Amino acid sequence: MRLSTLILSAGLLLGLTTAARAQTFTDPGAYNNFIVSEQRAMLKKNLRYISKSAHSDNARKIDAKRLDLIKQTELSLNKIAKLPAFEDDKGFKEQTTEALYQLLRVYSEDYKAVDMLAATRTATVENMEQYFKLQEVAEAKMQVINDSVDAAQARFARRHKLTITEDPEGKRLAQYMRQVSEVNSYQHRVYLAQFRIEKASARLTDALGAQDAAAFEAARLQLVDDAQTATAELTAIKPFRGKDAQYRDAARNLVKFYAAFAANQAAQMKALLDRKNDLTKLEADKFNGIIGYYNTQNQKLAQAYNQAGNTFQATYIPVFND
Repeated sequence: MRLSTLILSAGLLLGLTTAARAQTFTDPGAYNNFIVSEQRAMLKKNLRYISKSAHSDNARKIDAKRLDLIKQTELSLNKIAKLPAFEDDKGFKEQTTEALYQLLRVYSEDYKAVDMLAATRTATVENMEQYFKLQEVAEAKMQVINDSVDAAQARFARRHKLTITEDPEGKRLAQYMRQVSEVNSYQHRVYLAQFRIEKASARLTDALGAQDAAAFEAARLQLVDDAQTATAELTAIKPFRGKDAQYRDAARNLVKFYAAFAANQAAQMKALLDRKNDLTKLEADKFNGIIGYYNTQNQKLAQAYNQAGNTFQATYIPVFND
């Protein structure tokens, strides 16, 4: 299932209610719209990065979009840094330049760390929580940066008697960002709840492969506890937007299977493992039958869960090709 979906705040999405008269920069509207156009160029690159992360499992292609975003940010930073202050009003230009510099650091450092952690995120629940936390830290930085630019633009507009409003393109881009944020928040909750069973289930299969009855029992008991916790967490999650429960239910079905298996069939396997050298043919057949049942059910439910996660992202995060 894809998990690298990222969100960066929409930020400076405001244009003028009327078109700027000319790109002479003797006009405050033209000056404002030049800065907005550079921000929009970066935002579109950002949305392509988000879209690729949501709709692709190809890490190389995802990182290529991140690098493309960095190039655009560097280009826009260079243009705005060289822009003279309008009528010696330095605040808007300087705040925007500083914001672009900070954005470049987020794209280059914070999200690089996020993408690198993606390669090892499945090791533990703690790693997965750290993976999501890095995303949230980067998003928080972005929000502070964007708020500062918004405030600087508002001051510039007041001083030069401009009327600033959200234009149709800005509304469209902002709506896309809101959708991404909403999907991320929901998916993180479902995924982390389901992920609680991964470590104990891996220990269970490792112990089975080693035919270690003691380790198998320890893993089984841990899986019982983890599955109970995960089930409670998933039950508390409401359907997405009040109506779409497919992803949550697929996760819950998988967790419930593990809970039942750990409490019942795995307990029977433990008793048979204790006598592994003295099994009758009937007992050996029973043991192998349980393994076959586990493999079939696990594959079916895990596949349904992964597909539900992919469908969830594909449904609620539109492809962005602007």
